[in-house]
Amino acid sequence: MTTTFYDEVGGRPVIEKVHTLLYGKLLSHPWLQGFFEGVSRSHLEDQQTDFMSDLFGVSPKVYFGKFPMPAHQHLHITEEIFMVRHSLLEQSLIEAGVSAEHRERWLKQDMGMKRTVVKQSVDECEKRYNSDTIISIPKPR
Repeated sequence: MTTTFYDEVGGRPVIEKVHTLLYGKLLSHPWLQGFFEGVSRSHLEDQQTDFMSDLFGVSPKVYFGKFPMPAHQHLHITEEIFMVRHSLLEQSLIEAGVSAEHRERWLKQDMGMKRTVVKQSVDECEKRYNSDTIISIPKPR
């Protein structure tokens, strides 16, 4: 049987730990917290853990939600916002005790999603459904 990155990194317990740390940081961040208003922390953590588990090779599949582009099409995520989040992910990986080699691979996967979620302007955002709201959070001063 082939070992997957999911197995190498420590499986679901490690991925959950990283996401618990990450969402603790995101939900208390003065800029990024606004992107998550009205969504429960447990939902965010569970969904991200399922998505990354699939991406890392868990079998059978556990994620059945939207892919990054349609899930984030209503969010004005700038490159700066993406990189702040990426930095918080790196901090979370370190705090969770993920090895340097595995952190590098995880962060590379994360960077691979950058082009699907980053937008140059709010005009690139699209509602997911008629009553949806475009979310653009100004950078705090």
